Amino acid sequence: MTGGTWDLDDVLVVLGTSWGDYEVTLAEWMAGGPGPRHGSRPESARSRSTGETLPLTVIPLAYRNDRESRALITAGRIASPWRDIPWDVGNWGEPPCEVRGPRPFDRSVADPERMDRLAASVLRVLPPAPVDAEAARAVLAQVPEFGEAAPGMVRRLAAEARWEELDAIVQLAAVAALVDVAPLLCEVLGSDARPPHPGHLVDALGQLRYDDAAELLERLVGQFVYAAGDLSLARRCIRALAATGKPNSRARLTLISWRDWPGPIQQWATHELEANGQYIPPPGP
Repeated sequence: MTGGTWDLDDVLVVLGTSWGDYEVTLAEWMAGGPGPRHGSRPESARSRSTGETLPLTVIPLAYRNDRESRALITAGRIASPWRDIPWDVGNWGEPPCEVRGPRPFDRSVADPERMDRLAASVLRVLPPAPVDAEAARAVLAQVPEFGEAAPGMVRRLAAEARWEELDAIVQLAAVAALVDVAPLLCEVLGSDARPPHPGHLVDALGQLRYDDAAELLERLVGQFVYAAGDLSLARRCIRALAATGKPNSRARLTLISWRDWPGPIQQWATHELEANGQYIPPPGP
């Protein structure tokens, strides 16, 4: 170490992958990142010249690929150091936000004028109080096109950052069990759209019991804990996973209950699983 800075070629890090552990220099890791095995991360570090065990804090935060750094990158709070590294989409699939940063929200909308007219029609007849099933039936009776147009309306309102209107439409869609809206909610939450009240969309995913949102909801727990510092939003994600109650959601909730999280996150997940008779103790002694 010279002047308080480690020689990146002297620092060796052990990377944990599903294929086993292997050792590379910190310089190599920082240059290439995790690649398609995006869950791999440095598990330990040592000095090549002295053999001294080093703390993982010798690795700059953005390069640690741990829960905190992944959450901050996904949320766009710190820049991804690997965003511009070539990515083989054909063989590796879409690059994950945890190592490439938030995806741009697709703001293109087919027939935006029609979406605006329908949104205005729905909002005119939607009562100001929380929407219940009776109110949803009344809206659908007066604006029958809402059912098939709801996903387009969500995209349009998110594209225009008309968040109050979006929250009302999403609440109505959830009460009306319009599951086709759920993928759009996931797209908004997983992108750079940045709704000011993401908890409303999270609640709707749970109400719609959309199991394909399970991975996103687990990621959002990390974002709300590490990037937003908002445990109440993290708890809403946990409740949405519990409300969904389907295999992917139960599995994600179980993983949260097994892992060491800041604050009461682990306990909340355990409580939700126990309340539904679904808790499974972690493996090991």
